[in-house]
Amino acid sequence: MANFIVEAEVRTGSGTAASRRSRREGKVPVVVYGGGEDEQYLLVDHNKMIHQLDVEAFHSALVQLHVGDDLQRAILRDVQMHPFKQQIMHLDFQRVSRKDTISMTVPLHFKGEEDAPGVKTDSGIMTHNMTSVDITCLGSDLPEYVEVDVSGLGLGESVHLGEITLPAGVQFAPTVQEADLELPVAAVLAPKKPQSEEDEDADVAGEDAVDAAKGDSEE
Repeated sequence: MANFIVEAEVRTGSGTAASRRSRREGKVPVVVYGGGEDEQYLLVDHNKMIHQLDVEAFHSALVQLHVGDDLQRAILRDVQMHPFKQQIMHLDFQRVSRKDTISMTVPLHFKGEEDAPGVKTDSGIMTHNMTSVDITCLGSDLPEYVEVDVSGLGLGESVHLGEITLPAGVQFAPTVQEADLELPVAAVLAPKKPQSEEDEDADVAGEDAVDAAKGDSEE
């Protein structure tokens, strides 16, 4: 599991003007809450953070927040971006200990797509109906992702949410209803015919219809 460290400093100013000034200086306003403690207002380096946000695992990891000599563990809860610029406007982190039970949305990683018989033998197309899932676990058991094995799928077959093997200590979150377990996560669809073949099929069908009509009129 990746180990993410975020260096932060205490934010002294407050309000819109102070936040704008911090952004001009290359800093991102941050709020940290939870864990039975008061909210804490921090600043982090924008350039470092924009690179960390590009890493998928960062969004579902237990992050180490360093504020001077203080160390806090937290998970990223919200990212506010500028409407049309590549600029982070604000970040929310929630304090979490390794013994806390948390609910998170984590990405799905699909394993064995190229080996699936429906793809490898029958030239089918693998489709992903879901790309993430809501889970509940202890902070110490938080996975970066949940793996979905699709290596056994044949043409026209699918794997459903309830068939996924979750990591040890991980369960589906309460937001996942029993009916959701029947939803397809991935499926192998039949390859679409080239347009020329579809046209040929349409022509043959048209000729058959004409021949049938002629036969009826001759009778």
